[in-house]
Amino acid sequence: MVERAVESAVPEANGVFVTMAFSGPSDRTMRVRLYIDPIDDAALADAVDRAADEAWAVSPIDLVSITLEAVAGQRPEVPPGEVEQVISLRPVAEALGIQARLVASGRLILPEATLTTRYGPAGHGEE
Repeated sequence: MVERAVESAVPEANGVFVTMAFSGPSDRTMRVRLYIDPIDDAALADAVDRAADEAWAVSPIDLVSITLEAVAGQRPEVPPGEVEQVISLRPVAEALGIQARLVASGRLILPEATLTTRYGPAGHGEE
């Protein structure tokens, strides 16, 4: 459900892969991976912003954070759980006015407070 929603929100992506972890109240996280051809920083920032907004809006669980990552190329039929070569989202954070400290290993980690401030209350899968 989340993958389809993010794919609809980011049609320029070559695919989306979403994983969730919810092993307790403090570990309810989502990782959203965009497979996307190299584009300029402004276009990538827009795509990542729309992906985060949509994932937050349709998440079926109460999240404490969403981690976004971008990978060049096409989505494989069976995406790996972890990838090493990610497109750095540091310029994306800067373009979106998000603190650089929220970028780790090229991934943008948005805590619940940032998500609520940027996108409003979580949707929890409601249409």
